[in-house]
Amino acid sequence: MKRLLKIVFALIILLLFFGTLGLLSQLIDIPWLSYQVDWLLYIYPGLFIFFEWMLLILGGLMLLTLIVVFLVSGGRKRLIVKEGKNQIEIPKSTVEQLVKEAYSTIIHPDKTKLTVKIKGKEKVAVKLNVDVRSKERFQALGEEIKETIQSTLNSALESIDSHVTVQLREKESTEPTAFGKKQSRVV
Repeated sequence: MKRLLKIVFALIILLLFFGTLGLLSQLIDIPWLSYQVDWLLYIYPGLFIFFEWMLLILGGLMLLTLIVVFLVSGGRKRLIVKEGKNQIEIPKSTVEQLVKEAYSTIIHPDKTKLTVKIKGKEKVAVKLNVDVRSKERFQALGEEIKETIQSTLNSALESIDSHVTVQLREKESTEPTAFGKKQSRVV
């Protein structure tokens, strides 16, 4: 059964190849091929239908390929670690939890926005946005968080290439106004 399927797929691919060459010879003047295809179309007018179907099949394959590329190209959900012949799959949520635990002793996770991307089979990119009041004052804190996350990832995922980015965003202070809702108006 597998051999029959392979033969059928090989014939379909061969037909697509020759059909594509035939279509190309009608668009671009290829010395020998254009003449032969013109001669075949003159003798067998049914080849026009073959070329129409070729265009439909190729267009369908291109559309299907485009849909597959857009659907599959989303982020990976698992980190694959290969050690010799063994393969270990680590879920993305585990890597996120590991990173959160690494910096939770320095800053509360509510003041951060964490993004973990798995690139390829053995590469992790971590981006952490931290809301602070002043970038200059908390620059050392950002470097400390970055080093802590990097060392945690290096110790937990030894053979994995990891890249850590910590961005500090200035957040406007939300001081209550003179007559805010939470402040009493009684003097």
